Amino acid sequence: MADTQRPDKITMAPKPSSGNKRLLWILLICAVAAGAFWMFRDSARELTRPAPPPVDQGQMRLQLPTPPQATVNGTANATSQSAGAPDAGGTAPATAMTENAPSAQTGETATDGAQNVGRVMPKVQDDSVITLSFVSDLARYLANSYYPAGTEAAKKEDTGVLVTGTKALNMHYGVEMTGLTWSGDDIRRGRQNILRYVLTPTMTDALYTLYADRFMAALQEEARQIIRNVEGEERNLTRMEIKEMHHLLSTKVQATAGVLRACVLMEDAMARVEALHASTKKSLEANQHFQTALLRYQELSEADAKDAKAIAKAKTAMDSAGKTYQQAIMQRERTRESLANALRKYKWVSMQDDGTNVYIAQWVYRRVQDNPRVFPAIMSMHENLLDLAERMEKKAAL
Repeated sequence: MADTQRPDKITMAPKPSSGNKRLLWILLICAVAAGAFWMFRDSARELTRPAPPPVDQGQMRLQLPTPPQATVNGTANATSQSAGAPDAGGTAPATAMTENAPSAQTGETATDGAQNVGRVMPKVQDDSVITLSFVSDLARYLANSYYPAGTEAAKKEDTGVLVTGTKALNMHYGVEMTGLTWSGDDIRRGRQNILRYVLTPTMTDALYTLYADRFMAALQEEARQIIRNVEGEERNLTRMEIKEMHHLLSTKVQATAGVLRACVLMEDAMARVEALHASTKKSLEANQHFQTALLRYQELSEADAKDAKAIAKAKTAMDSAGKTYQQAIMQRERTRESLANALRKYKWVSMQDDGTNVYIAQWVYRRVQDNPRVFPAIMSMHENLLDLAERMEKKAAL
């Protein structure tokens, strides 16, 4: 029987010595440690990095200005010479609204101001151009325009009335400038620069957000302090009368917002206002010609030595001038009525009289002449006034 072949002998690798074992273990531990270090290095950095400071709602990042001293103008209002007041171009830096701006006495340098860039500032409390004094005075002015039923001002009405209108309000602040600041002594230029400062969408919204709640609170407080002579009795307004005041103001504010919106949406609104201005100018010129012709006729008629031929000629000229003047007046009124009818087609406008609506449209026209790109700001005013009217109506419903 042939021998069975055995498989080749397997040669085993020599066993490592105890010294080699220790070396392998050391290398393995170092590799694991290095991997763990690189894996957790970024996480450790995130865990040890300080959290960014929270930014509360209503706070803003800005560079602190260093305003110079202010002077007082002829209307006893602070006339700001600082960066916060609108300059001759009607612009002011974004830092105009600050709560505690550093004064010139702090010794803060331009380098110190530069270091404040990006700081989280406290909530803004006041604007340096449209101040809180303006808001308080406006609330007082509007509240005092209300007279309840039974007073002398409302004797022809069954309800309370507002004795002031948009034109009176505009003229009041256009002359008194209460709570408004500007650079220089020219009140007309100051008024123009303040309007330029306010009439941007950003500033219009910012001012409304800043002051709306405080205006409503001031309006309520002013109403509580009013004393009226109602049917011979001096007394404060009742709760129902204060509610009525809010309702009447809400209607006015809503109607004004409607006119602003109409002026923006109506393609030929400004052209219609311009036509009204042109017809008004023609009527004034025609009146001057008529007055001149009338005076000439009267002088000739009353002269001692009368010239019948000259008198007749003067009378013909006077009659002709009078007819021209009459036609100019009729054209002016037709143009005004056409504008009023066009405005009344838009929402909320019919809630107040045509004279007020036309006056507001003329106000918008003057703003457009000063800044052809003012319409976005006008629409921001419209939206804010609607919100204000809603707030007033809620007060009336409480």
